[in-house]
Amino acid sequence: MHARGMRYFSVEEANRLVPLLTRTFERVRPWVERAQQLADELGAAPNPKDSSLASLRDERDTLLERIRGELLQLQEMGLEIKGADGLVDFRAHRGGEQVYLCWRFGDPAVSHWHAMLDGFSGRRPIESPDDFAPTYLS
Repeated sequence: MHARGMRYFSVEEANRLVPLLTRTFERVRPWVERAQQLADELGAAPNPKDSSLASLRDERDTLLERIRGELLQLQEMGLEIKGADGLVDFRAHRGGEQVYLCWRFGDPAVSHWHAMLDGFSGRRPIESPDDFAPTYLS
């Protein structure tokens, strides 16, 4: 996949967004938890199309819309949301390689990175922020 028009972040730029990310996910995480509870309740219902469940479906749908609205703002900034509970990747360049800088809710800073295909389990500590090229729009 060619990355035309994608935004790339330096470690410093990613870290400047951590306060915004923290505030956003503090707001969104309870909604995600409640939406999951509702989905579980609806999934366990003997007849999920039962009209008495309409209020649960409406509440779930409203929460999902609120979550999508909040996360869309982050995506429009060039961030990739990997988990609605607070897992975010920032595209970056390390040497000639495209990688992700990785942040998880609760982390005080962006302190890890991983290869594009490795995912969260392949996270490695950022040893030198200078290893990651400064931002540009391609």
